Amino acid sequence: MPQPMGPPDHFDQPAPPVLGTPDPYDQPGQPPQQQEQPEHGDRPMVYGVDCKNDHFNDPRSPYCAVCGIALVQRTLVPYKGPRPSLGVLILDDGTTLPLETDYLLGRDPERAPEVAGGSARPAKVTSPDGSVSRRHLRVALDGWDVNLVDLGSVNGTQIQPPGDPNFYDIPPNEPVTIAPGTTVRVGVSRTLRFEAHRG
Repeated sequence: MPQPMGPPDHFDQPAPPVLGTPDPYDQPGQPPQQQEQPEHGDRPMVYGVDCKNDHFNDPRSPYCAVCGIALVQRTLVPYKGPRPSLGVLILDDGTTLPLETDYLLGRDPERAPEVAGGSARPAKVTSPDGSVSRRHLRVALDGWDVNLVDLGSVNGTQIQPPGDPNFYDIPPNEPVTIAPGTTVRVGVSRTLRFEAHRG
């Protein structure tokens, strides 16, 4: 399992929210790098290792994500196989998003070019205070990693790493890898949590 990350040096403390300002939906931005195209049904192929119970795992993990057995008990031979679900995102309203593909979060994600182009699924997230942008956040899977890319949203995206009491701003248009147990704040008042449960 990835080690809990501390606050990166370039993260700043949260800035006051800016409500009622124009949405940056139509502003140009660099899309995140595309992941490898699916080769096995709708699942991308990635390099991984099997535990002794034949569960396919991230080769960096010390323990099997399914049965919990230590992966150092045997000689591991990486091979390319279909990537399993990397876990789930659980929104504060109970909505669960299985991490099998990229997502585009926002109050109007269906109109986003990533969704129209088929590279991400829409996940509608709204807030009473209007702090969620129409095209706010991309959840981008890269190999075994779960990355967040704030898409230049007005009120930003913040993360709370596991075991850390503080939230930290993530920079716009730059992928930031998150560890299981990370809480994510979208805009001012909406949150979601990354859980890596499999099985």
